[in-house]
Amino acid sequence: MSTASNTPTSITNPASGLATMLTTAWERACAWAAQHLAMLVVLALLAAACLAVVAGLWRAARRRWYDGARVVTVLPPAGLDPATALAGARRLWWDLPGLAPPRWNRLVAGVPHLAVEYHLAAGEDLAVRLWLPGPVPTSRIDAALRAAWPGTLVLDHTPTTSPSSQSGESALAGRVVTGGAVRPERPEHLPLRVPDPRDESADPLRALEAVAGQLAEGESAVVQILARPAVGRRLRRYRRTVDRLHSGRPARRSALASFASALVREVMEIVTGSKSTTATHGTSDPAPRRLDPQRTEELREIRAKKQQPQWEVALRYYAATTDHGPHAADRVRGLADSLFGAFALLAGRNALARHRLPQPRAAISARRLRRGTLLSAGELAAVAHLPARTEALASGQARSVPAPGHTTRRL
Repeated sequence: MSTASNTPTSITNPASGLATMLTTAWERACAWAAQHLAMLVVLALLAAACLAVVAGLWRAARRRWYDGARVVTVLPPAGLDPATALAGARRLWWDLPGLAPPRWNRLVAGVPHLAVEYHLAAGEDLAVRLWLPGPVPTSRIDAALRAAWPGTLVLDHTPTTSPSSQSGESALAGRVVTGGAVRPERPEHLPLRVPDPRDESADPLRALEAVAGQLAEGESAVVQILARPAVGRRLRRYRRTVDRLHSGRPARRSALASFASALVREVMEIVTGSKSTTATHGTSDPAPRRLDPQRTEELREIRAKKQQPQWEVALRYYAATTDHGPHAADRVRGLADSLFGAFALLAGRNALARHRLPQPRAAISARRLRRGTLLSAGELAAVAHLPARTEALASGQARSVPAPGHTTRRL
């Protein structure tokens, strides 16, 4: 004679038990929300008001950045050799992280950024301009520049108002423009190759000066580096990633990825009925790890990058011409490739890759920095520093043969 089974339904049918549990939890949540509806509405209104106030403060802070911004021209001292130029840039970018505001101010106003711009024009020297937002005092930057490169002149930039420039400005709408953005192609904790200061051939600005010497009438180019000190959550996440790499664990991209991985592992243990490898072998001594010499060297360079001040950087460029001939697009594209190639010398553990930049002239003129990649002070110094002005360049000894007349630069 058969008897009724006393086994609970949740054991014989786990899916049905889980559905019942979720339905019960939802009903209880709806009942609690109905009882406290007035309180929830008040909390939602307060949260919306707080978000609106914070958004308004952010917009006001950014308006102050751009309304009170200044552009200065930096003239390098005479006789500046490449080694001194790079050493001064390292001092500069080690000194300027103090511009970051306190934490309470960052929450409502953010961190202002600087812009270093290299302007190239036909028949002109490589011009270095520095864009300073409103909260950054000019005297602070002036003192840092003079400490990095004694003898440097910092002058207020005055736009040219000659008839030729006005005619060129009126033709800007019809220019052929090609540009892009440059970002590391591998994770940002991997460092770029910082050239040896004694190796003059590894200076990226030498390639930019070579491009400036090839520009014809009506052609121009701009390379822009936006930089702000890396502070707060972005810097802490970067340091946690480096610490995980040094402990032999894989670098996690986010806390959500870690939670998802742990959840999947627990579900697989429940389904298969087996324990994880960590639980099984947690009590035994781990086998000694064999260190790859190349991996050891890579970790050493990663640790060296972590010990330096970090900057959030965005690099952009464009080349333009007023020519509308059939070869204008090819000519501008070749100039843009030369601008990007100037930074190919920094390829090492990491390398810079170019990406599409819609409306490059408008993007560079706006000088907006939303999110950049992390570079150390040494890497940023290799990208953004003053051009060398040695006696060989000043006296014309750098050219062993006469150059064509339309490409001769004034030195």
